[in-house]
Amino acid sequence: MEFGLFTVFDNYKNYKEGFERTPEQLLNEVLEQSILADRLGYDATWFAEHHFSEYGILTTPQTFFAVVAAKTQNIRLGTAIVTLPFKNPIQVAEDYALLDVLSNGRLNLGLGSGYLPHEFAGFNVDGKDKALRFNDSLAVIEKAWKGERFSHQGDYYQFTDIKLEVIPKQKEVPLWIGTLSNLGASYVGKMGYSISGVPYVACNSISELKEIIDNYKENYRRAGHDEEKITVSLALHTYVAETREEAIATAKPHLDLYLDTRMYGKSAKYEDLRDREQVLIGAPEDVITMLKKYQEAGCDHIMMLMNFGGLPHEKVIKSMELVAQKVMPAFQKSQTKKELATTTKG
Repeated sequence: MEFGLFTVFDNYKNYKEGFERTPEQLLNEVLEQSILADRLGYDATWFAEHHFSEYGILTTPQTFFAVVAAKTQNIRLGTAIVTLPFKNPIQVAEDYALLDVLSNGRLNLGLGSGYLPHEFAGFNVDGKDKALRFNDSLAVIEKAWKGERFSHQGDYYQFTDIKLEVIPKQKEVPLWIGTLSNLGASYVGKMGYSISGVPYVACNSISELKEIIDNYKENYRRAGHDEEKITVSLALHTYVAETREEAIATAKPHLDLYLDTRMYGKSAKYEDLRDREQVLIGAPEDVITMLKKYQEAGCDHIMMLMNFGGLPHEKVIKSMELVAQKVMPAFQKSQTKKELATTTKG
């Protein structure tokens, strides 16, 4: 299993007395967390993109990632997600090709069709045909990244005889499509892309999640795609402390704030997510046990959402360090054993 750090960039001005974190402060905290994640051996840092709300204040991940890329060495830079119906696909292709070059080939590109009504209204885009817009836009990006002169005459986007001068450094940029619905996952499987999502929004249990992932993989195989390329990336709220009691006492009020003020999904509290096994909050051994369940369900990459609901920066840092010191090694050892077994068989 791979480990990522995921930031939604939710920032609340007046949820309690004395909390006065400015957007600049949050951005600087996330920069420090991303640099630390690189040093600690996290595989990726993922940034959400949102507009017109405190729910998520980062509007251009590519800009922020350029700064992160200059201050890190190995960590991959993932979008979760770029909402294609709001953008000109050529601009997306140009911006993220440049980011891939500047980061020496570290781009993970997560894409989606959008889900928040106020964002569609803000961009004056009709959400009824968002899936069709998404497909047309993705087709343009894929053509543009071949580095050849091309034309495109789609239902929503038309381009004639153009060519990008800067294309991604990676021969094949890893792509994720944001979905965890059965129908959406089936469709993405047929298309041959990886999937990502937030389990508590789409499912009521790990077993239900496994059914969706199994169905996705079956459609992926039936379409003739190489299953070795699949990476199922799932986002879970995470806080790790030395004891379970400390972790819950610290994280619960911040998770409840996040859930109270989110703009999508099911109405829930910490206890609901706990009972559905959809949080990673506890001592290291608690988190390891839960992660193994997600690994068995088909999760390859865990996107740890740690800085949620105004959780203090110093608490996030401590949790990150504990994950690196006491959680990651459990999975690195199991991976090593698997590799040794393969080598022995050979």
